[in-house]
Amino acid sequence: MDDLAHELVRRHGELKAVRGTWEAHWQELADFVRPLRADFTGPRSPGEKRSREIYDGTPGQAVEGLAAGLWGMVTNAANQWFALTVDDPDLAGFQPVKEWLELAADHMRSLFAHNGGQFYARVFELYADLATFGTGVFYSEDVIGEGYLRFSTRPLAETCVAEDDAGTVDTVFRSFQMTARQAVQRFGDGQLEGKLRDAAEKQPDRAFPFLHAVLPAEEVDDKAERGKAARGKPWASLYVDVTGRKVLRRGGFAEFPFQVPRWSTAAGEIYGRSPAMLALADVKMLNQMARSTIEAAHKAVNPPLIAFDDGVYRPMRLYPGSVNFGGVNQDGRPLVQPLLTGTRVDIGLEMEEQRRGAIREAFYFSLMQMVGRADMTATEVMARQEEKLRLLGPHLGRLQAEFLDPLIDRVFAVMQRNRQLPEPPPELEGRELKVDYVSPLAKAQKAADGQAMLRALESIAPLAQIAPTVMDNFDPDTLARRLAEAWGAPAVILRGEQEVAELRQQRAEAQAAQQQMAMLQQAAQMAEQGAGAAQRLAATEGGAELVQGIAGAVGQAGA
Repeated sequence: MDDLAHELVRRHGELKAVRGTWEAHWQELADFVRPLRADFTGPRSPGEKRSREIYDGTPGQAVEGLAAGLWGMVTNAANQWFALTVDDPDLAGFQPVKEWLELAADHMRSLFAHNGGQFYARVFELYADLATFGTGVFYSEDVIGEGYLRFSTRPLAETCVAEDDAGTVDTVFRSFQMTARQAVQRFGDGQLEGKLRDAAEKQPDRAFPFLHAVLPAEEVDDKAERGKAARGKPWASLYVDVTGRKVLRRGGFAEFPFQVPRWSTAAGEIYGRSPAMLALADVKMLNQMARSTIEAAHKAVNPPLIAFDDGVYRPMRLYPGSVNFGGVNQDGRPLVQPLLTGTRVDIGLEMEEQRRGAIREAFYFSLMQMVGRADMTATEVMARQEEKLRLLGPHLGRLQAEFLDPLIDRVFAVMQRNRQLPEPPPELEGRELKVDYVSPLAKAQKAADGQAMLRALESIAPLAQIAPTVMDNFDPDTLARRLAEAWGAPAVILRGEQEVAELRQQRAEAQAAQQQMAMLQQAAQMAEQGAGAAQRLAATEGGAELVQGIAGAVGQAGA
């Protein structure tokens, strides 16, 4: 028996026991909100119907709406949702550096958009898991020889995680099943032993349990030959045959390949809490209300019948136009009549709509819409957006810190190793790059700064009419750049400070040249007019002597 494999299987059991109290909660959430992920308390048969207990689809639609809103407003494939920059503003404005940062970001976005990687398809599943369970597990695998990363969202039901002392997830154990035939294709026939090897020959479609563990390499090297577990990488990657207790593949990662964002966490808890957990009471109540309303409506449309207990009746024909003989007595009184209970279906519908509204708000429905009434002004829309974004701000910050930051760092490192990025300028040597998020949601949050600057200018404008010098307190160039940043304008449309200074110098020189030309033209016109006047004066009687006298005086004054 492989000692390392045995230790990994044992630790996986411990981590699974830690999350045992969560599984019943997750299963209930999945049953009512995302039945396709309902695999926590036991395996489901392929093709099994999973929504037979759901009577209202509002919770599932709310989850889809929040996931779609996050996809469109955080990682939209049609937008440049992130950019690269440096902390030094002077260096960031230096044209060669600025051009390289934009070019590198374009290359990275191209990798995200690579169809083989399927990032934009898989990240939607991550957002849906976050909205439902509060924890998502995203995996990025370097496809050797293909030049891109393959992204996937792993089901929470198959993963166990652990944190380091800083509260960052640094260990992931993923349990999954493969057939014996698939194991041969992935690991090779020579790696299989025992029951797995026998099944590969006789029962190739029989499924077996496997374990993929990714954890710090130093924790593995203490239990195996030093350096061999992770192949010299800081993160060890080990695939284990659980049945035979054997490590089938050893490898490593230069960066942690899993990103495990949490929607929000309580003190002392590893796994996150979700909007669906807050709305679970309303979800269950709505489901029961919908069931009761359906039953009440059914009774109102097809009510039960009451009859005399001592009568003898033929079978009742209830289809349209039917005739039932013996249904009345000699006086014409019906012997069988519907039982009308006075059920108010409309009250049930009204209460359901209230619960639907509460569920939608729990999933930030109005924020994802980002619009209000049709008659709202632009200022009102901005104010409402700013107010709502304060509610989502903490969750967006956690999403950036636990998902987007490490993911972009990993993509940058992989592309740099594969030489898929242009050579950086020497000014960036030893400089740490920073990610600047420019997604629609990030822009909406930054727009609050722009609103504050505009409000300041609007309030000072009346004072400036009385005392124009008050505007000397503002730096127009800084104000223009900050407003462009607040509204999310592309950096390429802004000139660098040096380029602006050169442009202004050229403009000043051109204006000076124009002024000099105008003065020369004016002097020439005056000289021409003076010469004409002298000629006309000389033509008069005594004029020649007067012109000679003026010329002599001018000559003496010039001397």
